[in-house]
Amino acid sequence: MTTVRALLVLLALPTCGGVSWAENSSRPASGSDSNALVWDALEKNATLPAMTNIARITFWMTNVSSAETTILSTETSCDCTVAEAAKKLPWPIAPGDGGALNVNVNTIGKFGLVTKTVTVHTSRGAQVLTIRVKIPFSPAPFNVSARQRDMLAAQADRQVVFRGSCAPCHASPAAGQTGEILFYQACGICHTAEHRAEMVPELASLNRETPAEYWRTNIIFGKPGSLMPAFAKSAGGILETNQIESLVEYLAKTYPSKGAAKVSGAIPSPRQADATPRVPEAK
Repeated sequence: MTTVRALLVLLALPTCGGVSWAENSSRPASGSDSNALVWDALEKNATLPAMTNIARITFWMTNVSSAETTILSTETSCDCTVAEAAKKLPWPIAPGDGGALNVNVNTIGKFGLVTKTVTVHTSRGAQVLTIRVKIPFSPAPFNVSARQRDMLAAQADRQVVFRGSCAPCHASPAAGQTGEILFYQACGICHTAEHRAEMVPELASLNRETPAEYWRTNIIFGKPGSLMPAFAKSAGGILETNQIESLVEYLAKTYPSKGAAKVSGAIPSPRQADATPRVPEAK
């Protein structure tokens, strides 16, 4: 009878928002010390409709042990996959309690079967959740690539990289990070990318002086008239003051000022800058 019910469930998988789902709910044995958290499924499959930018998947778990278990951190297989726990980490979970782990997969520019993983590190060990997303090939309208569409949107509003379908790559990975890690999550995605866009400058080759104030001003206000967004929260960005200062310290150390080029005009400090500051151009 149990086998018949399982077959009926598989034949009547639900769909939500145009996304069809299948779940592999092979669960660890209840009460196992290394698997205190039991998930509704260790593997989930999604089939997306055409022109979908993000796949959103939710894993539900319960602490089936007799002792508190803590989710310490999560680790995704790539920057295009972002895991968001229902509560701030570390997250202590009492016996019998549980909650959700939401996973967003940026699918822009991808097609075919894509596999992503999320490793959940707990006080009892690690568990791996797997997501397989089937993405149909969707030619961009008017022969415009997804990257070109994103660039056009950024030209209209450079802060758009922190919202909507761009956020999983440009905003979420930077949350709570500082220093070198923050640089690679928030800055390196453009400035050190293997296929760096032509209009994005190579920071090690800037032909001008780059004191700490240069980095600070460009981070805070961005560069009006370009794709460089303002990163300070006070200017519509995503970074707190301490994150900005950690970036300034890292950049000043990693890309020391050459002092070979003449600086035309003084760089305004954040205190001197008005609502629409003139930001020195990074050539």
